Amino acid sequence: MRTATFLGALLSLALPEPAAAQDGGLRGVIHERLVLLLNPMGAEHELRAGVRARLGDPDALLFTGAHAEAGGVSQVSPVYAIHGGYLQVSPLAFLVLRAEMTGTLMWPIGMDGAGYYPLGGYGADVRSEQLPGHAGEGAGGWNLTLAATLQGLVPLGPARLLIWNQTQVSHVTLGEASHFYSLKHDLILAGRDWVLENDALLLAEVSLSESVALRFGAYDNLRHVPASGYVGHQVGPIVMLAFERPADAVTSLGLFVRGGWYTHHVVRRDEVTTLGGVQVTYDLGRLR
Repeated sequence: MRTATFLGALLSLALPEPAAAQDGGLRGVIHERLVLLLNPMGAEHELRAGVRARLGDPDALLFTGAHAEAGGVSQVSPVYAIHGGYLQVSPLAFLVLRAEMTGTLMWPIGMDGAGYYPLGGYGADVRSEQLPGHAGEGAGGWNLTLAATLQGLVPLGPARLLIWNQTQVSHVTLGEASHFYSLKHDLILAGRDWVLENDALLLAEVSLSESVALRFGAYDNLRHVPASGYVGHQVGPIVMLAFERPADAVTSLGLFVRGGWYTHHVVRRDEVTTLGGVQVTYDLGRLR
């Protein structure tokens, strides 16, 4: 489900800071996302709850949305739970930096390919029929992720062009086997391994009303495992509806659908995929 996580950031990009946040101070925030995926079939619910402080002059374009934020993160699917903490700093409007440390628990659910499967190496056959439900196991581990995001807006007459690119590196530890199939990243990893990821979006935004925007365009999703040389890649179209401040405590609400084509994948090359979901950001108000 890792290929889905970058979508939430775009749903709130370019929305103005809530008027209530202009008084500064520490504010409670919650980011919630639910994603459903076909090929591979999966679902993930993510919840981030934290404390945010504004950085810089809110009236200066360069500091629009600049902030520091820290809190806890929870990601739960039918086969794994990932919990931990994060620290995020956006010193400038176009740059976001994030560090995240989490622990992982995985368990089998009796379906082919759903669970922890020890493998003999990077070249193992990980088609679903080779990972039977009865052979699935449980495992635990931890993850360290460092990410940098560049984002920007370009006016295009009545519309705007949204540009977003995130690069992140993760150290993943799970189980005791030498290798395993990572359901989170959808690729084969060593028991202790590094993953390099890059996600990019290019979207046009058209305002449907003062508080509703239609965004459509394309995405590019790249995964690389340096130790094995593996490269996974998919591209496709994406459509979003973004709602600004639909309720007093809701900063933004987004609905999205994404299609995709695997140009490179360990078992799904030249196949298509579909993903959809909803993202909500809550403003809990000033804490002090």
